Amino acid sequence: MNISDRLQEAKEIGSWLHGKVNNISVPNDKRTVMALSILQQALDVTDGLVILLENNLPGPALALARPMHEGYVRGVWLLAHASEESVERFETGRCPNFPELLKQIGDDPETGGAFIKGMTDLNLSSFHDLTHGGMEHVIRRTTGSAIEPNYSEDEIINLIKIRNQYSMLITCFLLLLANDQGSMEELLKKREEWRDAL
Repeated sequence: MNISDRLQEAKEIGSWLHGKVNNISVPNDKRTVMALSILQQALDVTDGLVILLENNLPGPALALARPMHEGYVRGVWLLAHASEESVERFETGRCPNFPELLKQIGDDPETGGAFIKGMTDLNLSSFHDLTHGGMEHVIRRTTGSAIEPNYSEDEIINLIKIRNQYSMLITCFLLLLANDQGSMEELLKKREEWRDAL
């Protein structure tokens, strides 16, 4: 599958996922509302990534990998790991630094902590560089004869796959918040169907 096919597949995945979580009902408590807002923002970032790639802007798309990851991490932390005192502090704009969030989330596979830890360990340094215009972009834009985007097809396809994983994980949390067991079962079946896209 080429990049165009992968993007079409990502749009189909996104459309299905949005169809399941748009207009859901969730508990109206402070923790849930703030976590849902951040997870929803991270889901929007996954859509923005596809739009940028469709418009042949791989550099800005890669720059969104960090906010996608960090938004997901903050949403998960707020939803399932932050103390009540931390939720109150977060509401005033104070959030623990990223290493502390990771420490509080842990690395339990059952809570999603193992995925977060793995993605952080593998990619956080590159995510920072890609977001802030570091050498990760310089080496992908400098060739022997020009300075222009030169991102590999494999790298773009991997970014699309990562985007799909985050989209599904975010949707999973949103469906859990909505207590929608039927849609969760459908999502698990879709996960098998979309295995090559993840």
